[in-house]
Amino acid sequence: MAGLPDEPGTSATTTSDAQSPTLANMDTTNDASMPSCDEIIEIDPDGDLLLYTKPGLALGGRFRFRPVWKAMLFGPWKEPKPADDSGWAVELPEDPAYEFRIVLSIIHGFVNRVPSYLLISTLFRLLILVNKYDITHTMTPWCTKWETPALGTLVGPLVPKGLYIARELGHKNLFICRLAHIAVNTWVEGDFLVFRDSSTMARDLDGIILQDEDYLGPTDVLDVIFNIRKAVIEKMTAPLIEDLEALVDSTPRCTTSSISNTSTRRLCDAAVLGSIHRGMIQRRGSILPRESSCITESVVHLASELFPMMDEIQTLESHSSQCSLKDKYKKHNITLHDGVTTIARGFLTPEHRAYMASKRSKTGLENQPALSRQRYW
Repeated sequence: MAGLPDEPGTSATTTSDAQSPTLANMDTTNDASMPSCDEIIEIDPDGDLLLYTKPGLALGGRFRFRPVWKAMLFGPWKEPKPADDSGWAVELPEDPAYEFRIVLSIIHGFVNRVPSYLLISTLFRLLILVNKYDITHTMTPWCTKWETPALGTLVGPLVPKGLYIARELGHKNLFICRLAHIAVNTWVEGDFLVFRDSSTMARDLDGIILQDEDYLGPTDVLDVIFNIRKAVIEKMTAPLIEDLEALVDSTPRCTTSSISNTSTRRLCDAAVLGSIHRGMIQRRGSILPRESSCITESVVHLASELFPMMDEIQTLESHSSQCSLKDKYKKHNITLHDGVTTIARGFLTPEHRAYMASKRSKTGLENQPALSRQRYW
């Protein structure tokens, strides 16, 4: 076998003890004790054990990493090896078949069967599997190639998978990038955080409920995403809230007219204030809440409303050069956007960093490539 094929359907694999009857001598066809499967995929011709994985793949080979096999096959919840040398089958229904074959090929030293390229979804399931059995270190020779697709631009449901992949590979900068992407595209709907990628939102209106994701990140990942989102929203809206307060202050904000010309200055402030309120109603359907907790849309969606609105602010005709807020918010837009990753980085805890450092020591990905800058809005 030159390499592993694409993900198979139902099939079977074996792994073995050299003193026992081999897989070739097993008759699984008429053995009622054996789970049914469509195909037996041979890992080791001397194998005597059938491992039934999801969706029914049976695999075979020798025990090369005994601590691993002890946990997988000899725990109190697993089927013991029959004393009468009859067919031995262990069911691992939660383990994905194709990824399990990759693990067995690595463990048995059949490196020519290990694929050099993995799809994001395959790498995601493989990392779940090796983390479960604490054998991440076995992937080291392939991690540099396998991580390549994960470093690129991901969209839709692949983004949460990319977050988990980054953490399990120990790629800190990539993890921060994915955190930021998810945080700025997350909506708050009641008690749920819903990720709707702005690049695929037109065809994926339902989004992904992050609380439903079993494999996303550290135990506090939902809090981290929520807090990054909150911090970006507060930084986005703070200048606008300050300007709105200044426009209704007893001292006029306008600086074009002379200080003594209070009525003209108030008229200018009223023009700017009315323009902002009109823009909010037209684009949002309501006035922007002062409290970030009252804003339920995503950061990206809010930015698509707020910054175009501020670009349309009107002033008194002769006051446009000094009293207009357009340039201020153009600069604010750029500064905020480019600072999203920095904001996300600030929410990484020492525990997050230590975990990824430990993973890097296993994956060998100490040299992390630079990431291209991502556009959020």
